[in-house]
Amino acid sequence: MNKIVSKVLKKVLSREFITYGVFGVLTMLFNILVFQILFEKLAIAYGIANIIAVLSAKIFAYVTNKLFVFRSHCANFKELFLEIIKYVFARGFTGLIDIFGMFFAVELLHADEMMTKYVIQVIVIVLNYILGKKVVFKKHERNKNVEEIT
Repeated sequence: MNKIVSKVLKKVLSREFITYGVFGVLTMLFNILVFQILFEKLAIAYGIANIIAVLSAKIFAYVTNKLFVFRSHCANFKELFLEIIKYVFARGFTGLIDIFGMFFAVELLHADEMMTKYVIQVIVIVLNYILGKKVVFKKHERNKNVEEIT
């Protein structure tokens, strides 16, 4: 049992996991802030406000995840292009969960818009970490060697 706890603690206390948590929270706050300004202050329909908030947050998250969380370095334009394509599809998937989750909860379940936004953001953050680590920002062999040194 101690080995399992030790392994989990090592993963949770890793630089990558902690920075993902920090930037995940910042992305979530950015998403919610944009949504709140558009929906509550500018009276834009919640669906349109949510789409704009999600797209804005996705761009913010790509930059922060690439530079600070996964420290992804692409050797050439082809690698960068493929990384961006994988990111667009992965985040597109979680963006659809965000958009349709809001619609389902608000329109069909009559849930509160802001509370629904908070709950869905937690789900999206977890999925984004898994997809970012396993699909989008997979370390290339040369990046693994650099990561071991730093």
